[in-house]
Amino acid sequence: MEPTYYGQETENTRQRSNSNAGGSPDEQNPQFGMQAQLGKMMWEAGSKQVQDTFQSYGRIDLFRPYFDVDPAEVRTRLIRSFIPRKPSQIQVSPDLYGPTMLVLTMVALLLYNMKTSGIVIQNGTLMGTAMFTCFGSWMLISGALWIACFLLAAEQPFLTILSSFGYSLTSQCLVLLLTSLFHSSHDHLFFFVLLASFCVPSALRMGLIVCNQSRLPANRLLLIGIAIAAHLLLIIYLHFGFHVVLEELDEMVGDAIVDVNAIKETLPVA
Repeated sequence: MEPTYYGQETENTRQRSNSNAGGSPDEQNPQFGMQAQLGKMMWEAGSKQVQDTFQSYGRIDLFRPYFDVDPAEVRTRLIRSFIPRKPSQIQVSPDLYGPTMLVLTMVALLLYNMKTSGIVIQNGTLMGTAMFTCFGSWMLISGALWIACFLLAAEQPFLTILSSFGYSLTSQCLVLLLTSLFHSSHDHLFFFVLLASFCVPSALRMGLIVCNQSRLPANRLLLIGIAIAAHLLLIIYLHFGFHVVLEELDEMVGDAIVDVNAIKETLPVA
């Protein structure tokens, strides 16, 4: 009769239990492994979607239809920007070609206005300031009008507001041109006559466009007032305040250059 080895069987049982205890958490908890795989799949899908979105918006073909406009259509929209109509009669076909050309024209008119007024800028801040002011005003005011439409339950596509406000700058370019040619620096009556003749109708048309989707009369009046105020304040700033800000920037840049030159002179030459 062979002896039984109870000690050896007990030791083998302990080894098997220890090996099972040292297994991976996924083997011990299958639900945890499924959650980890599901989270990984969601992360990969989200990352792919974000990459596809950035790639699609980075393509120039996305914006090409907004710049592919017939010149005759652009001319018609420029003329219509002076004529206010009922919101139901206004048809907006948004594009970015006309507004972009108008903003660049406004930059050129500001530069010409500064030249004819005799204001001399020494430090090269004129071009950059004019570009930043015109493009920044176009984007900023369009964004503010879009937010106002959203808050007052008159939602409009941002591109529609951007294009409409861009075309409304036709009146401002015309006023800047006429004031540069015929305006006296001591008498601003001519400027206000042009403002009432060209900018007010254009601003009213812009207000009628932004209030088109509103159902409440109070919200419509508020949106019209905001659009008219933004439009007129911009041309008033360009006429009265742009050269003041430009001169202050020129003085700041000039002082900074003088300080830098003074510091360089105090440094020892190696």
